[in-house]
Amino acid sequence: MENSYVRSQNNFISKTLLTMALGLLVTFAVAVATPMFLADILTPQIIIAACAGEVIIVFYLSRRIEKLSIGSARMWFFAYSVLNGFTLSVTLAYYGFGQAAVAFGLSAAMFFSSAMIGMTTKKNLSTLGRVLIMGVVGLLLIALVQIIFPSAFAGMNLLIAFLGIAIFCGLTAYDMQQIKYFHNSSYAYDEVYASKFVIIAALNLYLDFINIFIYVLRLLKGDD
Repeated sequence: MENSYVRSQNNFISKTLLTMALGLLVTFAVAVATPMFLADILTPQIIIAACAGEVIIVFYLSRRIEKLSIGSARMWFFAYSVLNGFTLSVTLAYYGFGQAAVAFGLSAAMFFSSAMIGMTTKKNLSTLGRVLIMGVVGLLLIALVQIIFPSAFAGMNLLIAFLGIAIFCGLTAYDMQQIKYFHNSSYAYDEVYASKFVIIAALNLYLDFINIFIYVLRLLKGDD
């Protein structure tokens, strides 16, 4: 029975990481292709609409995952990946593909290290997770203030970048540990139900990686 549970957990983790990786592949493929084929439609209005669509999809998936079919859940996950690739193309164009490649490599190393901590630590990271989520809210408020008042937090880009990297690396460890709880919650149910939890777990890790990547880019750019 114990061996069966361990095999099931390992299978769950493998599916989660594969789904996340496929989502990242779609995102970066769209981000690279957009300037080449869709540059004419990259207006501020379209980008804002795409960002709004991303928020709606994350909220919808999180709230409706148990009622969606596994096919629909996957469709919405990859729809989010496409939209995020579309908006990320603007970021890649600003920083350049060379710097983006360096940032991707550094982000992958940070993500992997944080994920391993989350998988191997014996300490419950739930309290840390709640604190880090508050940190994410703080980062969102800072970003909002910077949009309204571009000169706000002038000279603090490096500090904000370090803070963002620390928060999302911590969340990666937390979310990786949460995968065990996702699996435990779905273990008694059928494979379709478990696959829905895979989508949510993959989405959480996907968001962690993308945010680490963005803040690493900001760190490489410095205070320019």
